[in-house]
Amino acid sequence: MPRKKDLLEAYQLALNKCRKAKLSYLKSADKQHLPEYKRFFNLQATVRNRIYNDLITMLNGTQLSFGTSFLENHDREDIMIATLLREKKNAFSKAIESDGSLIEQLIQLLDVEENLGAQDQLMRFIDKLKNSLSTNRNFEKETFSISEEKKVS
Repeated sequence: MPRKKDLLEAYQLALNKCRKAKLSYLKSADKQHLPEYKRFFNLQATVRNRIYNDLITMLNGTQLSFGTSFLENHDREDIMIATLLREKKNAFSKAIESDGSLIEQLIQLLDVEENLGAQDQLMRFIDKLKNSLSTNRNFEKETFSISEEKKVS
C-alpha cells in the first residue's frame, strides 16, 4: 500500500509541475511582441501539455484508485497569473526553472514506477525535456545578449 501511495503522490507532483511549466510558457508567449517568439513559447507550452495528458493516461493505466479531486488538487498560487507581477524573474526564466523542476520530478516518478512501458515513456519525456531545456537556455542567452546590445546602441 505505501508503494501505491508513493506512486500516486509522484504522479500528482509531476502533473502539478507539468501544469506549472505549461502555464509559464503561455505567460511568456503573452508577453512577447514578435510572432516567431510567440510561436516558440506556444510550442513549448504545447509540448508540456502533451506530456501532462500522457501522464494522465499513464496514471489511468496503473489501476490505482483516486478521487475526483485528485486532478483538481494543484498549487493554485503557482498558476495564478497575477503572481508574476510580484516576481523578480521574467516569465521565461520561470519557465526554464519549472522545466528543471519537472525533470527532477519525472526522475523521481521513474524511480517509483514499476511498469516497464511507463518507465520507457517517462524516459522519453525526460529526454525530450532535457533537449528542450538546452534549446531554451540557448534561446534565453541569445535573446538576452541581443536585448543588451540594443540597450548599449
